[in-house]
Formats: sequence, C-alpha cells, structure tokens
Amino acid sequence: MRRSLLVVSLVLSTFCFSFQAWGSEDQPFEQIVRRWSAIFSEQQASSASSSNQTSAPFFETSVASTFVLLPTTSPRLRDLSPETDGPRTKGILAKTTWLKGTFVTETEIANSSGGAGWLQSKIPGDNRIDASTRMVRLGLTGTQGPLRYGLTYRTAGQGFLNAPDQAGREIWGEWKASCVTIRSAIGQLWNNVAEETTRPRLEQIYGRMGLTLSRPSWPELSVTYAHNSLSSALEPLGIVPQRTLSHTLEGAMAYQSLRWNIRLASSYALASDQLRSGAESNIRMQLLSASFRPLNTVTIAPMLAYREEIQDWSGVRIDGPSAALVLHYKQSHRLLISAMGNYASSRSNDRLIDTENLGGKGTLTWDLQESSKWNALIAIEAGYNRLMNRVTPSADMEDISGLVRLVLAAL
Repeated sequence: MRRSLLVVSLVLSTFCFSFQAWGSEDQPFEQIVRRWSAIFSEQQASSASSSNQTSAPFFETSVASTFVLLPTTSPRLRDLSPETDGPRTKGILAKTTWLKGTFVTETEIANSSGGAGWLQSKIPGDNRIDASTRMVRLGLTGTQGPLRYGLTYRTAGQGFLNAPDQAGREIWGEWKASCVTIRSAIGQLWNNVAEETTRPRLEQIYGRMGLTLSRPSWPELSVTYAHNSLSSALEPLGIVPQRTLSHTLEGAMAYQSLRWNIRLASSYALASDQLRSGAESNIRMQLLSASFRPLNTVTIAPMLAYREEIQDWSGVRIDGPSAALVLHYKQSHRLLISAMGNYASSRSNDRLIDTENLGGKGTLTWDLQESSKWNALIAIEAGYNRLMNRVTPSADMEDISGLVRLVLAAL
C-alpha cells in the first residue's frame, strides 16, 4: 500500500512540477531550464549537507531542453521550407530518480513549429503558443530485480508534427532472466484530442504479450500475441460508425553480426467487423529486412514485404507486395552518396483496387572547405515519384524534383 501511494505521489509531483516549469509562453526555454536546474541543485545540496554524507539522496532531478529537427517527408519542392523555418520541435524534459534508481519519472512538454505552413501570416509581436501544437508526456519506470514495469501517458494536439492529434496511455511490465524475456502491455489510444464535434473519434484498446529468446552468437527468436479493439465515438451525422476486433500472432527471427544483420517476420491476423455480424477477414504478412556492409564505406539495406488480405464475407482478395533498397557510400568524411528506391502495389480480385507507387531519391553531399572557423557544405538532391491508379486514371500523379543546398556555418 505504501509503494502504491508513493508511485501516485511521484507522478503527481512530477506533473505539477512540469507545468510550473513551463512558465509563461513568452519565456525562452533556456532560461526556464537554467532556473529550475539551479533550484533543484540548491535543494539537493542542502539535503545532502543536512543528512549523512554516506547515504544517497532521496531523489535526484535533472532538467534539460529538447530540440528535434524533423526530416522532410514530402518529395515536392512546393512543400519545402527554408532551413531556418524547417519542421522542428522544442521543449523541456524533467527526469527524477527516486530511491537509488528504484523509480524514475519523466515529464516532457514540447511545441512544434515550422514546416509547410511557414508562409502563413502571423500578427507581428504575437509570440503566443498555439495549444494544438503542444505535446505533453508523462512516464514512470520501476525496477525490482529482474522485473521492470512502468506506465506512460502522452497527448499531442492536431498541429504537433510528431504523431499529431493522438493521445494514449499504457501500463507495461517486463521480466528478464538469462536468455528469456517476457513483456506484456495494455493500453488505450484515441484521436480527435480536442473533441471536435465535426470529426469522429477512433478509440483503440489493446493488449500485447511477447516472449523473446536471445543468446550471444545465436539468432534471436520472438513470438508476440496482440489483441486490439477499435470503435468510433463522437460520430457526427453522415459518418459511418466502426466496430472491429482483431487478434494477431507474429513470429520473428533476427541475427546480427559485425558486417550484416537480417530479420525475418511473419504474422497472421484475424479481424472481425462487429457491425457486420462478426464478418471476418484474414490478413497474412511476411517481411524480410537486412543490412550489409561489404566494405567499410558501403552499406546496403534491402527490404521485401508481402501482404495478403482475404475477406470471407465478400470473397475479395487484396494483394500488396512492396520492396525498398537503400545504398550509402561514404568515400571519405567529405563525400557521401546516398540512393534509395521503393515500390508498392495493391490489387484486388474484384478490380476495384489497382494502384502502384514507384519512387526514388539520390543525394550527393560534399564538404567543400575545411576550416577551423567555418564550414562550407553543398548537397545535390534529385527525386522521382509516380502514383498510378488504374481504376481512377485521373488520380495518377508524377513528380520530378531537384534541389541544391548550400550551407555556410561558423564553427
């Protein structure tokens, strides 16, 4: 009972601290980090001086700023933004260790900015942060011998760049002994975080349990079972409700060495539509991925996948093969050449689905000048993407793009 109360108090105290640390929306992140780091350093120093010097402190807290520059996913030039206005997230992460590492709590608050909407007009001098671009994450991890457990909570607004308009909570546990690892988790996910009445909300309740066998110099074997229930809520007029239930079983084998690694996975899923009197669909998927380094300067990463879905209630079969290949060649620390290509298709036997997607991208990066004061870098990118829809030819799309980047940075 005491441990349960302690866990609840740790989460609540960390949650309250994070919103106090957030401060005003106009205050820079660096000032907030320095302020709270100094406060906790003084508290820990006073606690350590008043207690026995040989005993460990009851808790240790660290506060750090976070910054993530997200890669551009769209190959179109019209979707690109200047480097200074690229998609990025910035926030604060507070981490506290309790009882000599028995419990670890984390609180993170971040906001995103930049991206394709960098040209949108703003009122000069208005530095307020839109709540839809904010993300809040809470986490608790406990350790007791071979047992690890924890809980997580995360919510992100519709304008956040990483997993937007999504909230979730999860409780998990892991037991590891020798070469055997058992992990289980239950959780819930939902979208439409703002509860807008014009959009439906999809809610998922899931559970997973997995067994992994791993020994040095041996292949790693894993078996995972997952249960997922999906239903719609807040359904506006004209939106068809959804109620589905699925069971998935996956087996995987992986092997890793100094020069190459490979993973083979096969899964089988049985999905039933609760609004169609339990109409079932069978989904099978095979995946093969690998990475090879024949030379210290060359890395090759192929991927092959095949998905097959059979709808028992309609007799429709949908086949979806896909493949990808990535090549990296680093001639030296000044020259890097990268090339990647992908292919995917989806076809049904009733000819209502027939699409193909073919794409590729090549990049050459060259360090023009080495200097102790500044650095000059040039990158040449070329991309091609084609989407063919044989059922609706008007939806076909072909895009060819080229880009030259010149970076001048002071060291």
